[in-house]
Amino acid sequence: MRFIVVSALLSSLFLLTGCDDAKAPQSLTRVALQGAHSQSFSPDGRDLMVGSLHHGGSLWTTTPAERLYDWNHKDGTYSSITSSAFSPDGGFVATTDTRTIVLWQRASGEAVWFWNAPGDIKDIALTNNGNLALLGMADYTATLFDIKNGGIRLRLPHDGIVYSVSISPDGLLAATGSDDLQVRLWSLSDGRLLQQLPQNNQVRTVEFSADGRLLFTSAMNDAGRIWDVASGRLLAEIGKTRGHYSAARFSRDGRQLLTGTSSGRIELWQVSDGIRLHSWRAVTEQTLGSRAVLVEDVAFSGEGYLAAGSNGLLYRLQ
Repeated sequence: MRFIVVSALLSSLFLLTGCDDAKAPQSLTRVALQGAHSQSFSPDGRDLMVGSLHHGGSLWTTTPAERLYDWNHKDGTYSSITSSAFSPDGGFVATTDTRTIVLWQRASGEAVWFWNAPGDIKDIALTNNGNLALLGMADYTATLFDIKNGGIRLRLPHDGIVYSVSISPDGLLAATGSDDLQVRLWSLSDGRLLQQLPQNNQVRTVEFSADGRLLFTSAMNDAGRIWDVASGRLLAEIGKTRGHYSAARFSRDGRQLLTGTSSGRIELWQVSDGIRLHSWRAVTEQTLGSRAVLVEDVAFSGEGYLAAGSNGLLYRLQ
Protein backbone atom coordinates (compact mmCIF):
# COMPACT_ATOMS: atom_id res chain seq x y z
CA MET A 1 0.00 0.00 0.00
CA ARG A 2 1.34 3.41 -0.97
CA PHE A 3 0.82 6.46 1.25
CA ILE A 4 1.17 9.96 -0.10
CA VAL A 5 2.19 13.14 1.68
CA VAL A 6 1.45 16.32 -0.28
CA SER A 7 2.70 19.74 0.77
CA ALA A 8 3.35 21.43 -2.59
CA LEU A 9 0.60 22.91 -4.73
CA LEU A 10 -1.95 22.90 -1.89
CA SER A 11 -2.61 26.57 -2.43
CA SER A 12 -3.57 26.01 -6.07
CA LEU A 13 -5.69 23.00 -5.06
CA PHE A 14 -7.47 25.16 -2.54
CA LEU A 15 -8.33 27.87 -5.04
CA LEU A 16 -10.38 25.35 -6.99
CA THR A 17 -12.55 24.40 -3.99
CA GLY A 18 -14.22 27.78 -3.77
CA CYS A 19 -13.56 31.38 -2.91
CA ASP A 20 -13.85 32.00 0.83
CA ASP A 21 -11.57 32.95 3.68
CA ALA A 22 -10.56 29.37 4.52
CA LYS A 23 -6.87 28.52 4.21
CA ALA A 24 -5.29 25.44 2.66
CA PRO A 25 -3.81 22.76 4.94
CA GLN A 26 -0.07 22.82 5.44
CA SER A 27 0.12 19.18 4.30
CA LEU A 28 -1.96 16.05 3.97
CA THR A 29 -1.25 12.34 4.36
CA ARG A 30 -3.33 9.46 3.03
CA VAL A 31 -4.18 6.97 5.79
CA ALA A 32 -7.04 5.11 4.03
CA LEU A 33 -6.95 4.44 0.31
CA GLN A 34 -10.56 5.04 -0.66
CA GLY A 35 -11.95 6.79 2.38
CA ALA A 36 -12.92 5.95 5.93
CA HIS A 37 -16.02 4.98 7.91
CA SER A 38 -14.58 6.64 11.00
CA GLN A 39 -11.45 8.25 12.45
CA SER A 40 -10.64 9.43 15.98
CA PHE A 41 -7.61 11.08 17.57
CA SER A 42 -6.13 10.28 20.96
CA PRO A 43 -6.55 13.02 23.61
CA ASP A 44 -3.01 14.31 22.97
CA GLY A 45 -3.34 14.08 19.16
CA ARG A 46 -0.39 11.71 18.86
CA ASP A 47 -2.41 8.72 17.64
CA LEU A 48 -5.18 8.26 15.08
CA MET A 49 -7.56 5.32 14.86
CA VAL A 50 -8.68 4.75 11.27
CA GLY A 51 -11.67 2.68 10.15
CA SER A 52 -11.02 2.31 6.42
CA LEU A 53 -13.81 1.69 3.93
CA HIS A 54 -12.08 -1.30 2.36
CA HIS A 55 -9.03 -2.27 4.44
CA GLY A 56 -10.32 -2.57 8.00
CA GLY A 57 -9.03 -0.82 11.08
CA SER A 58 -5.55 0.51 11.82
CA LEU A 59 -3.85 2.58 14.50
CA TRP A 60 -1.45 5.30 13.37
CA THR A 61 0.93 7.72 14.98
CA THR A 62 0.49 11.24 13.64
CA THR A 63 4.05 12.61 13.97
CA PRO A 64 5.42 11.01 11.91
CA ALA A 65 2.37 9.50 10.21
CA GLU A 66 3.08 5.77 10.51
CA ARG A 67 0.79 2.77 10.84
CA LEU A 68 1.43 0.82 14.05
CA TYR A 69 -1.21 -1.92 14.08
CA ASP A 70 -3.90 -3.46 11.89
CA TRP A 71 -6.96 -4.04 14.06
CA ASN A 72 -9.94 -6.12 12.91
CA HIS A 73 -12.68 -7.89 14.83
CA LYS A 74 -12.21 -11.27 13.14
CA ASP A 75 -9.04 -12.90 11.84
CA GLY A 76 -8.71 -12.95 8.08
CA THR A 77 -11.35 -10.29 7.42
CA TYR A 78 -11.50 -6.52 7.17
CA SER A 79 -13.92 -5.08 9.72
CA SER A 80 -16.05 -2.01 9.06
CA ILE A 81 -15.02 0.13 12.05
CA THR A 82 -17.90 2.58 12.28
CA SER A 83 -16.84 4.29 15.52
CA SER A 84 -13.89 4.32 17.93
CA ALA A 85 -12.69 6.06 21.07
CA PHE A 86 -9.56 6.43 23.19
CA SER A 87 -9.65 6.30 26.96
CA PRO A 88 -8.77 9.70 28.51
CA ASP A 89 -5.40 8.33 29.67
CA GLY A 90 -4.66 7.06 26.14
CA GLY A 91 -3.92 3.51 27.28
CA PHE A 92 -6.90 1.83 25.61
CA VAL A 93 -8.80 2.13 22.34
CA ALA A 94 -12.30 0.78 21.70
CA THR A 95 -13.50 -0.01 18.19
CA THR A 96 -17.01 -0.90 17.09
CA ASP A 97 -18.76 -2.19 14.05
CA THR A 98 -22.54 -2.20 14.01
CA ARG A 99 -22.97 -4.83 16.72
CA THR A 100 -19.56 -5.71 18.25
CA ILE A 101 -17.05 -3.92 20.49
CA VAL A 102 -13.34 -4.67 20.89
CA LEU A 103 -11.09 -3.10 23.51
CA TRP A 104 -7.39 -2.87 22.57
CA GLN A 105 -4.27 -2.10 24.58
CA ARG A 106 -2.46 0.84 23.00
CA ALA A 107 1.02 -0.23 24.12
CA SER A 108 0.93 -3.86 22.96
CA GLY A 109 -1.67 -3.68 20.20
CA GLU A 110 -3.45 -6.70 21.70
CA ALA A 111 -7.20 -7.20 21.75
CA VAL A 112 -8.07 -7.81 25.38
CA TRP A 113 -11.91 -7.86 25.42
CA PHE A 114 -14.53 -8.63 22.79
CA TRP A 115 -18.28 -8.16 23.24
CA ASN A 116 -21.52 -8.28 21.32
CA ALA A 117 -23.53 -5.09 21.76
CA PRO A 118 -27.24 -5.08 22.76
CA GLY A 119 -28.17 -3.18 19.58
CA ASP A 120 -26.83 -1.04 16.73
CA ILE A 121 -24.01 1.29 17.87
CA LYS A 122 -23.81 4.88 16.63
CA ASP A 123 -21.02 6.26 18.87
CA ILE A 124 -18.77 5.28 21.77
CA ALA A 125 -16.84 6.98 24.58
CA LEU A 126 -14.55 5.46 27.25
CA THR A 127 -13.70 6.16 30.87
CA ASN A 128 -10.13 6.05 32.20
CA ASN A 129 -8.28 2.74 31.80
CA GLY A 130 -11.00 1.64 29.39
CA ASN A 131 -13.14 0.37 32.26
CA LEU A 132 -16.55 1.53 31.02
CA ALA A 133 -17.93 2.33 27.58
CA LEU A 134 -20.84 4.65 26.89
CA LEU A 135 -22.61 3.58 23.69
CA GLY A 136 -24.87 5.81 21.62
CA MET A 137 -27.52 3.39 20.39
CA ALA A 138 -30.16 3.17 17.69
CA ASP A 139 -32.59 1.78 20.31
CA TYR A 140 -33.14 5.29 21.75
CA THR A 141 -30.72 4.85 24.65
CA ALA A 142 -27.19 5.62 25.67
CA THR A 143 -25.96 2.44 27.35
CA LEU A 144 -23.18 2.40 29.94
CA PHE A 145 -21.41 -0.94 29.52
CA ASP A 146 -18.75 -2.63 31.65
CA ILE A 147 -16.36 -3.34 28.80
CA LYS A 148 -13.88 -5.34 30.90
CA ASN A 149 -16.25 -7.56 32.87
CA GLY A 150 -19.42 -7.45 30.83
CA GLY A 151 -22.84 -6.25 31.82
CA ILE A 152 -24.95 -3.13 31.41
CA ARG A 153 -24.59 -0.57 34.21
CA LEU A 154 -27.11 2.03 33.03
CA ARG A 155 -29.54 2.77 30.24
CA LEU A 156 -30.01 6.51 29.67
CA PRO A 157 -33.23 7.08 27.69
CA HIS A 158 -34.02 9.41 24.79
CA ASP A 159 -36.96 9.61 22.42
CA GLY A 160 -34.82 9.08 19.34
CA ILE A 161 -31.57 7.59 18.07
CA VAL A 162 -28.57 8.64 20.16
CA TYR A 163 -25.95 9.77 17.64
CA SER A 164 -23.28 11.23 19.91
CA VAL A 165 -21.99 10.58 23.42
CA SER A 166 -19.24 12.10 25.57
CA ILE A 167 -17.94 11.36 29.07
CA SER A 168 -16.32 13.96 31.30
CA PRO A 169 -12.64 13.16 31.92
CA ASP A 170 -13.33 12.34 35.58
CA GLY A 171 -15.91 9.76 34.50
CA LEU A 172 -18.70 11.30 36.57
CA LEU A 173 -20.86 12.89 33.86
CA ALA A 174 -22.19 11.90 30.46
CA ALA A 175 -23.59 14.01 27.63
CA THR A 176 -25.86 12.43 25.03
CA GLY A 177 -27.25 13.91 21.82
CA SER A 178 -30.23 12.51 19.92
CA ASP A 179 -32.50 13.06 16.95
CA ASP A 180 -35.23 13.86 19.51
CA LEU A 181 -33.76 17.41 19.47
CA GLN A 182 -32.32 17.06 22.96
CA VAL A 183 -28.94 17.07 24.63
CA ARG A 184 -29.05 15.48 28.07
CA LEU A 185 -26.52 15.58 30.89
CA TRP A 186 -26.43 12.60 33.25
CA SER A 187 -24.80 11.47 36.46
CA LEU A 188 -22.98 8.21 35.72
CA SER A 189 -22.99 7.21 39.39
CA ASP A 190 -26.75 6.66 39.47
CA GLY A 191 -28.19 7.55 36.04
CA ARG A 192 -29.91 10.77 37.19
CA LEU A 193 -30.84 13.29 34.51
CA LEU A 194 -29.11 16.53 35.53
CA GLN A 195 -29.75 18.92 32.64
CA GLN A 196 -31.76 18.93 29.44
CA LEU A 197 -30.60 21.31 26.71
CA PRO A 198 -33.21 21.64 23.92
CA GLN A 199 -31.88 22.07 20.37
CA ASN A 200 -33.48 23.18 17.11
CA ASN A 201 -32.77 20.01 15.14
CA GLN A 202 -31.28 16.52 15.31
CA VAL A 203 -28.18 16.53 17.53
CA ARG A 204 -25.07 15.02 15.94
CA THR A 205 -22.14 16.12 18.15
CA VAL A 206 -21.55 16.54 21.90
CA GLU A 207 -18.09 17.06 23.43
CA PHE A 208 -16.86 17.88 26.95
CA SER A 209 -13.87 20.12 27.61
CA ALA A 210 -10.77 18.62 29.23
CA ASP A 211 -11.83 19.79 32.70
CA GLY A 212 -15.49 18.85 32.23
CA ARG A 213 -16.75 22.39 32.86
CA LEU A 214 -17.79 23.11 29.27
CA LEU A 215 -19.86 21.24 26.70
CA PHE A 216 -20.08 21.78 22.94
CA THR A 217 -23.22 20.74 21.06
CA SER A 218 -24.16 20.76 17.39
CA ALA A 219 -27.51 20.11 15.73
CA MET A 220 -28.19 19.80 12.00
CA ASN A 221 -28.14 23.07 10.05
CA ASP A 222 -27.78 25.12 13.20
CA ALA A 223 -25.23 27.10 15.16
CA GLY A 224 -22.77 25.32 17.42
CA ARG A 225 -23.25 26.03 21.11
CA ILE A 226 -20.93 26.17 24.14
CA TRP A 227 -22.56 25.52 27.51
CA ASP A 228 -21.62 25.80 31.17
CA VAL A 229 -22.12 22.25 32.45
CA ALA A 230 -22.88 23.06 36.08
CA SER A 231 -25.63 25.59 35.40
CA GLY A 232 -26.80 24.61 31.91
CA ARG A 233 -26.25 28.23 30.83
CA LEU A 234 -25.48 28.99 27.19
CA LEU A 235 -22.11 30.76 27.07
CA ALA A 236 -21.50 31.31 23.36
CA GLU A 237 -22.67 30.39 19.88
CA ILE A 238 -20.53 29.80 16.82
CA GLY A 239 -21.69 30.32 13.25
CA LYS A 240 -24.45 28.27 11.68
CA THR A 241 -23.05 25.72 9.24
CA ARG A 242 -24.42 23.80 6.29
CA GLY A 243 -24.95 20.27 7.60
CA HIS A 244 -23.47 20.12 11.10
CA TYR A 245 -20.32 20.36 13.17
CA SER A 246 -19.16 16.76 12.85
CA ALA A 247 -16.10 17.06 15.13
CA ALA A 248 -15.07 19.24 18.08
CA ARG A 249 -12.17 19.44 20.54
CA PHE A 250 -11.46 21.97 23.28
CA SER A 251 -7.89 23.06 23.94
CA ARG A 252 -6.39 21.76 27.17
CA ASP A 253 -6.94 25.10 28.92
CA GLY A 254 -10.50 25.42 27.60
CA ARG A 255 -9.88 28.76 25.93
CA GLN A 256 -10.16 27.58 22.34
CA LEU A 257 -12.39 25.20 20.41
CA LEU A 258 -11.40 23.39 17.21
CA THR A 259 -14.27 22.17 15.01
CA GLY A 260 -14.80 20.31 11.76
CA THR A 261 -17.96 20.26 9.66
CA SER A 262 -19.79 17.82 7.42
CA SER A 263 -19.00 20.18 4.51
CA GLY A 264 -15.22 20.11 4.99
CA ARG A 265 -14.49 23.27 6.94
CA ILE A 266 -12.15 23.25 9.95
CA GLU A 267 -12.26 26.25 12.30
CA LEU A 268 -10.63 27.53 15.47
CA TRP A 269 -12.82 29.55 17.85
CA GLN A 270 -12.34 31.67 20.93
CA VAL A 271 -14.51 30.08 23.62
CA SER A 272 -15.22 33.21 25.67
CA ASP A 273 -17.16 34.99 22.91
CA GLY A 274 -17.45 32.58 19.95
CA ILE A 275 -15.17 34.65 17.69
CA ARG A 276 -13.59 32.66 14.85
CA LEU A 277 -9.79 32.84 14.87
CA HIS A 278 -8.80 30.67 11.89
CA SER A 279 -10.47 28.68 9.12
CA TRP A 280 -9.23 25.93 6.79
CA ARG A 281 -10.75 23.81 4.03
CA ALA A 282 -10.32 20.02 3.79
CA VAL A 283 -9.14 19.84 0.18
CA THR A 284 -8.68 16.62 -1.82
CA GLU A 285 -5.65 15.41 -3.75
CA GLN A 286 -7.37 16.01 -7.09
CA THR A 287 -7.27 19.42 -8.70
CA LEU A 288 -10.72 19.05 -10.26
CA GLY A 289 -13.98 18.59 -8.40
CA SER A 290 -14.87 19.74 -4.92
CA ARG A 291 -16.87 16.90 -3.38
CA ALA A 292 -17.51 17.77 0.25
CA VAL A 293 -15.35 16.02 2.83
CA LEU A 294 -16.87 15.23 6.21
CA VAL A 295 -14.36 16.05 8.96
CA GLU A 296 -14.43 13.03 11.27
CA ASP A 297 -12.21 14.34 14.07
CA VAL A 298 -9.91 17.20 15.01
CA ALA A 299 -7.06 17.60 17.51
CA PHE A 300 -4.59 20.08 18.92
CA SER A 301 -0.96 19.10 18.44
CA GLY A 302 2.37 20.59 19.46
CA GLU A 303 2.97 21.77 15.90
CA GLY A 304 -0.49 23.24 15.26
CA TYR A 305 -3.74 21.43 14.56
CA LEU A 306 -4.86 18.15 13.01
CA ALA A 307 -8.00 17.01 11.21
CA ALA A 308 -9.08 13.67 9.71
CA GLY A 309 -11.44 13.49 6.74
CA SER A 310 -13.89 10.91 5.43
CA ASN A 311 -11.78 10.84 2.26
CA GLY A 312 -9.03 9.05 4.22
CA LEU A 313 -6.73 12.04 4.58
CA LEU A 314 -4.91 13.35 7.65
CA TYR A 315 -4.53 17.13 7.54
CA ARG A 316 -1.89 19.26 9.25
CA LEU A 317 -2.96 22.86 9.81
CA GLN A 318 -1.21 26.02 10.91
